[in-house]
Amino acid sequence: MEIDWAKTVRSLRLRLRLKQGAMAELIGVSQTYVSRLEAGLVLPPAPVAEAIMRLAEDPRTRSLFDDLRATVDHSPFPCLLLQTGPDGPSVEAASADMARDFLANNRQIHDAPALDRLISDLDALTRQGLLEGNILGASAVWVDRYRSDRFWQVRYTPIRDETGASFIHITLAGLADSPAARAAANDAAPRIERFNGS
Repeated sequence: MEIDWAKTVRSLRLRLRLKQGAMAELIGVSQTYVSRLEAGLVLPPAPVAEAIMRLAEDPRTRSLFDDLRATVDHSPFPCLLLQTGPDGPSVEAASADMARDFLANNRQIHDAPALDRLISDLDALTRQGLLEGNILGASAVWVDRYRSDRFWQVRYTPIRDETGASFIHITLAGLADSPAARAAANDAAPRIERFNGS
């Protein structure tokens, strides 16, 4: 996966609560160079990229969001972290099972037919305020598009990183075929849990 250096440097600097000059000292460049990196005007040469990654991966400087992203990447269960944006959600991280079984090793959810229900749920949840900070989470039951005897309990959790960017953490858990699972899978909309308990 290609690194977005502008985003990486800016989020790292904000997380560490550093001014550009202090960040520049830590990675061995000038303040002007950090400014240009954050603006996406330059790509770091190998030694600078290595210094940035060492700083980002140091457990003492890693954010909770970085830990969440790593948890998704290394999960033995199907899970996904989507970043929201004006062009729709994009994959930030995906477990190996999610990438193989649902994304077909593609990083775009709109190109993954197995995720049609996810896209539909996200559209409905967004209209209900998922990204506005008043929804704690939501859940739904899906029937597998390719195997009608396999069901998934799906959990949607909105989160923000240290820069305020919006993400949605999605986890799937297999359910046994049962009348209750079949009835729940027929529900048109996910169940929403709001912060006020409604």
